[in-house]
Amino acid sequence: MSQDQKTQDINKAIDNKLVFSATDICRLLKINRQTLQAWEKEFPVFFAGQTASGQPIYRQKDVLIISRIKELLAENNLTNAGIKRKIEEEFGLKTDRVTPEKMLAAIIQIKEGLMEILQALEKRKKKG
Repeated sequence: MSQDQKTQDINKAIDNKLVFSATDICRLLKINRQTLQAWEKEFPVFFAGQTASGQPIYRQKDVLIISRIKELLAENNLTNAGIKRKIEEEFGLKTDRVTPEKMLAAIIQIKEGLMEILQALEKRKKKG
């Protein structure tokens, strides 16, 4: 089966649903759950929402993006950063998501800066 035929089959399956579970995606794209989770961390161009019970759900666009990531990884001629840029171009996305680690580091840095300002103000208040 050609790549175009695979893409057409995936598009037909996607057209029939608005929301997909991780199990649906894994079955449709023939990937395992760990791969899906790894790609979600590595390529923050798609994002799982959550049901009320906390189960991840994906939109049609997310499934198309995941499918394209799989294709690009199979071609093996781009780095992960290159794949991310290509996905952003093809799908008109710009990812500004910051990793939790970077966000925490920034918050800690801001907090330390604010504490320094507070200490300087307290010293100034005591002198005056």
